Amino acid sequence: MKKVLLATTALIASAGIAAAGDLSTGVHISGSAEIGVVGGDTIDTQFWSDLDVNFKLTGETDNGLTFGASIDLDELANGIPATSGPAAVWVSGGFGTITIGDTDGALDWAMKEAIIGGTINDVQEHAGFNGNSGLDGVYDGQVARYDNSFGDFGVAVSAEVDDSGAGGDAAIGIGVKYSFSMVNLGLGYQSDGIVDIVGVSVDATFGDITAIVNYTDFDTIGTHTGFALGYSMDALTVAMNWGEFEATGGGTISGWGAIVNYDLSDDVTLKAGYGFSDFGATDSNVYSVGLGLSF
Repeated sequence: MKKVLLATTALIASAGIAAAGDLSTGVHISGSAEIGVVGGDTIDTQFWSDLDVNFKLTGETDNGLTFGASIDLDELANGIPATSGPAAVWVSGGFGTITIGDTDGALDWAMKEAIIGGTINDVQEHAGFNGNSGLDGVYDGQVARYDNSFGDFGVAVSAEVDDSGAGGDAAIGIGVKYSFSMVNLGLGYQSDGIVDIVGVSVDATFGDITAIVNYTDFDTIGTHTGFALGYSMDALTVAMNWGEFEATGGGTISGWGAIVNYDLSDDVTLKAGYGFSDFGATDSNVYSVGLGLSF
């Protein structure tokens, strides 16, 4: 099936396919790859490769309505194909943007992750890292989100419904963003009738220094605090991040990560990273070094 699909895509390409950075309507292909070495307590030292290809389709009507879809059609991690990739469809106009599919809920849309830079195999995403996904995926993973921007202010609402027949409440989300000077604020709320989640993030850039702080309250479950600090100069980026989950009844899971990125060109980055996870009774670490490639 994949061979047929890729062959069909090749035929489309011969008729004029857009490059990754081209914003014109049509079919756009972009991709990324990683090669390097990974290792640590939880993974034997080994060679690593990863391939990710993304297809994006865009169009526009005569009256200015834009629409599109994106799908991750081919993802390989150390030669093993993923079972599926994220896909979403959107329609946009003066009214804002409506997106349905594997997309961020309003809370995730509004909040900034406490992480700067990247590593091979994402080793910087330790046990204390929070990707701000909240209740996204609590049902079938089909999220509907509306968002719009008004100058420096943005707002979004989202929903994911229970289609299992169990009668669960929809996971409803609300998010707002506001930017001023060098500071960006994000505030999100999400609830499925059982758990209420509130999160806030602040990120700021002062010259070569970037700092990110986020905090999430998971109602009766506990809280999360995350922090990231990065320094960038020319081709070099050095960053660290820390995060901790604290359960309401006591106990914590935390971790920290270190990242060094050096751009060899616009499309090739030398990446080195380390992640440490503290589970309370046990801990573990992982590292990676290699090249990140963009196409």
